[in-house]
Amino acid sequence: MITTNHVNYDPHTQDRLLIVGAKWAPTGLVEHVRRRLSHWSVSIADTYLKGIDEAAHQSVQAVLIYVEPSQAQLSTAVSGLRDAAGCDAKVVLCCRVPAEPAAREAMAGGADDYLIFPFFGTELEQALGIESENQETADETTAPATTSMVEPLTHLADLFANLSDSPKKLLNQAAGLVKEAMGAAGVMIVVDGAMATAGEAVTQPVLSVPLNDGDEHGPKGQIALSPRSNGAYTPEDMDALTQYARIIRQVIATASQQRHWQKLAVTDQCSGLPNRRYLYERLDTILQEANEKRFPVTVLLFDVDDFKGYNDKFGHDAGDAVIKVVGELFRKNSRDQDIVTRYGGDEFAVVFWDAEGSREAGSSQLQHAHAVLDRFKESLRNVDIPNVTKKGGGKITISGGLATYPWDGNTRDELLKKADNALLAAKRAGKNRVFVIGQSDSDVSA
Repeated sequence: MITTNHVNYDPHTQDRLLIVGAKWAPTGLVEHVRRRLSHWSVSIADTYLKGIDEAAHQSVQAVLIYVEPSQAQLSTAVSGLRDAAGCDAKVVLCCRVPAEPAAREAMAGGADDYLIFPFFGTELEQALGIESENQETADETTAPATTSMVEPLTHLADLFANLSDSPKKLLNQAAGLVKEAMGAAGVMIVVDGAMATAGEAVTQPVLSVPLNDGDEHGPKGQIALSPRSNGAYTPEDMDALTQYARIIRQVIATASQQRHWQKLAVTDQCSGLPNRRYLYERLDTILQEANEKRFPVTVLLFDVDDFKGYNDKFGHDAGDAVIKVVGELFRKNSRDQDIVTRYGGDEFAVVFWDAEGSREAGSSQLQHAHAVLDRFKESLRNVDIPNVTKKGGGKITISGGLATYPWDGNTRDELLKKADNALLAAKRAGKNRVFVIGQSDSDVSA
């Protein structure tokens, strides 16, 4: 912590502290500061811009800025608050543990210090350069916050802001926050077979609670703590840990539900394959990686020959069955890394890619596509689809077009356009074939 000069508190004057970023701050931060600095006038500003405006028009002796990593140009905001408050005011940042790297970077804006919330001991007063207003209050926060229940559970609310993180990352963050809150030397969280830890290994837990709490449909697991770094656990700590378990259980369930809805948003209902939105996002990412690592990417567009006839002759249910079977067969005959999607209607898009090694001048990357197409077309010749092939629908065939990065295009739109042109050429040539872009008289997969 940066060393600061202490000033004695004068009861005849009331110093003013401005808390900035209250919009993102965890519940309890403002109340905690007001309790710690009961003789100060404490005001709040929801955002950094509002804080700059208030500091510029009102005299303040200190500014406490809550660091929200998702906000752009944090250092610039801190610099603006430093200028608005004046060189004599203390400017201190505060954040939760996951945001500490962002707070370190934001120090470049001219802050005097930064703190991790919840504060322990007299570190808030030390950072502001003042003497503690009363020793009893200072002693109260020397122990972890769970002992006095001053800040019960609220800091775990930060987890809800990171629901889109991977399950492993979310569990690791939860373990770190419980360790901080409980003052444990080590924490272990086990959920449905997955495990996350923080601090030292928990070989002999001295405190543990289940996560499912009797809910047979919820996540199964437990939170286990090693001994406290300083002192022993109390019955109140057991109650607090039970509450943490309930919150973490809710976070896990909510994150799982969110991932479910996100998957539905990029999944085609009929075929069960990823949809066009997923194709666009994934192909853009792969092409960016291909540019950096110098590997080729091949795009295939294909559709079912005379698909409209299946719908007209046998009904839309039969048409849906054709779409589903074609998608399943292609996915079954592809490699794990190949991306098979339903592009729209009876049209499918496939991305063949392999990041192993860089490309060589004059090389081509169609061998994998050819192999997959051969396997797929052989499967398609032998498949029977109820209410279609057995009712005179004949054998299902496809026509397609291939385009490869970087020879045929450098962007997603260029490759898809070239592959579509090759598909149209295959249709004009008599269907039941796949053309490479530029090919006009023969197909590559008879």
